[in-house]
Amino acid sequence: MPSAARSTLSWSLALGLFAACVPGGGASPPAAAGARPRLVVVLVVDQMRADSLTRFADLYQGGLARLRRDGAVFTEGHVQHALTYTAPGHASVATGTHPRQHGIVENEWYDRGTRREVYAAADPQARTVVAGARPPAPEGRSPAQLLRPGLGDWLKGQVPRARVFSVALKDRAALLLGGQRPDRAYWYDSSAAGFVSSSWYGDALPAWVAEFNRGDALYRRFAEGWQRLAAPAAYARSGDDRVDAEHDGARTELPHPFDDGGPQAREVFLKELAWTPFGDELALSFARRLVREEQLGKDEHPDLLLVSCSSADYVGHRYGPTSHETQDYYLRLDGWLGEFLADLDAEVGPGNYVLAMTSDHGVMPLPELLVKDGQKAARRVAHEEYRTRVRALVRAAAAAAGLPETVLLHVGEDGVWLDTAAAEAQKVPAAKLRAAVAEQLRTLDFVAETFTADALASEGSADTPYLARYRRSFVPERSPDVLMRFKEWALVGAQPRGTSHGSPYRYDTHVPVLFFGGPVAAKTLDRPVGTVDVAPTLAELLGLATPAGLDGRSLAAQVTSR
Repeated sequence: MPSAARSTLSWSLALGLFAACVPGGGASPPAAAGARPRLVVVLVVDQMRADSLTRFADLYQGGLARLRRDGAVFTEGHVQHALTYTAPGHASVATGTHPRQHGIVENEWYDRGTRREVYAAADPQARTVVAGARPPAPEGRSPAQLLRPGLGDWLKGQVPRARVFSVALKDRAALLLGGQRPDRAYWYDSSAAGFVSSSWYGDALPAWVAEFNRGDALYRRFAEGWQRLAAPAAYARSGDDRVDAEHDGARTELPHPFDDGGPQAREVFLKELAWTPFGDELALSFARRLVREEQLGKDEHPDLLLVSCSSADYVGHRYGPTSHETQDYYLRLDGWLGEFLADLDAEVGPGNYVLAMTSDHGVMPLPELLVKDGQKAARRVAHEEYRTRVRALVRAAAAAAGLPETVLLHVGEDGVWLDTAAAEAQKVPAAKLRAAVAEQLRTLDFVAETFTADALASEGSADTPYLARYRRSFVPERSPDVLMRFKEWALVGAQPRGTSHGSPYRYDTHVPVLFFGGPVAAKTLDRPVGTVDVAPTLAELLGLATPAGLDGRSLAAQVTSR
């Protein structure tokens, strides 16, 4: 089916499903046109831990300071599914559901039908749409694999003249945060030297996008490099700047120059931009321009802007959450968000918009620094060691069952996919094979627990503390046959340096959940909430009915009470 026809069909089915679900859902009485916000902004700071709001609070003077002071801040916000990655995290914020419903289980998963890995935002029937002359990356991108409508879809289904846009450096963040059918999702493509989109939304981009890409915003920081924003003494709370386990082990200290005088320096900078704070400066500049050009929040029909700050994640991966670089990132983000809020005040009006800020996941500190600080359980298990040991144990389980080693189809970041059809053909029940593999994998010294697809698909009671979280991350058609819960403080499948996320532990789940603007009252609340609560809360503030079966719940009454 051609992409355009398929897109129309998909959208028609989604609207039909939405219409069917609304009567049984958590419907809110429609707000009066003058009472609801003219613009809602969803801000996801990728990899932002909750303590990023407090550790540097005395140094904040801009947007983060204003959000903390004048917003409703939940101190116990959490990602409530087990596999804490970018794609499922953004999809959960957008849809108010866990991965078991929206289908985005990880950034990539193994497809048994095609016998290959599938990227969460991949779509071979779509193409990248550019605004300039440079060619984009060849891979097609769209939200086709998102199984639930998002907040933007709820809004457009009930307010057809509403406008919905999403912006990020990462394609998966922009595409999944935007929902199934926003007006446009934009992301940064280094090969195209600017922001691009997908044919899923249309075949041409507005002229202002090409003008923005040609402007000076892209290379604004090229000559000066990445210098410290604050005085060196302000970074003492972040420990040593020289940490061998950061980045490449050599370029670990600020400042970081970009222009080395070489002929390829500017091309390298295009690829490196996302790994610096200035990628998010660019994304927020683009979002500010979008608000003006698209006239968001200018009439009685409410609009929605969803923005993800992806550089927070890239910087965190390279340098860790306690580094000088991460601290510098948040000091800069504070200033850029101050400019962003000032623009919203000027363009929309201080009382006419509502902003929600959250994150898709947190991050584990560098294991080497944890060991130094006395956390003896911390360790780094290298990528190749992890896969080699897992393969050996799966093959042993297969051999014991009289099956060939080819029964192992794929080793993923958290589990294994098995050729259960081949096992059944050899009279070995799929459940028996999965149980045997799970038993073997539990012997790994970095594995705390294993879950078979059979246990995850069951509706029985959760007899272990983490089973409910793993069930929320499980989709039978996409998830592994056996999932592993790694031990706390174990960074498994890791690169030689830097850090990552993906676990169900507090360092990966504890994130900001904050609401600001319009009727929101300034307060601090300590009740546990989830990132899935963001969309239904904003829906109630917009006076929207919500689909049936949401995992999240509205917090509107709590954030607006004085």
